Amino acid sequence: MAISEREKTAVRLFASGVNCAQAVLMTYADIAGLTQEQAARVACGLGGGIGRLRDNCGAFSSAAKPEHRPQTYARVQRVYRAFIARNGSICCAELLGREKKPESPTPDARTNAYYSSRPCAKIIRMTCKIIDEMLAENAAGQED
Repeated sequence: MAISEREKTAVRLFASGVNCAQAVLMTYADIAGLTQEQAARVACGLGGGIGRLRDNCGAFSSAAKPEHRPQTYARVQRVYRAFIARNGSICCAELLGREKKPESPTPDARTNAYYSSRPCAKIIRMTCKIIDEMLAENAAGQED
């Protein structure tokens, strides 16, 4: 499957130093009705498994477009099922193969070793695929 422009954008943003949640939300800011700056601010605390607590994956946490609460909850549940099916977990620590415990609030240095030792870019791309699939389904449903 070809890598979409949004996937490339999200991975590029992550490689530029933003966290995984920011990379995903900034990539879809236009669809969420946010500016890039607003998306970066909203998603800032979601990185590192929510504030480096290594809990819910930040890429997962940024994947639902806000609508009315019932629709948002339904979308989150769809993203959750798809994310679990592809990764087995939404827990950042489990995805990283680490013990689930809070880490220093200071992010690790973004070096080549940092990027090569984590599956985050792959997970960000996969999250973008889920979002793109859902957007395509929504667009197809509106054409009917």
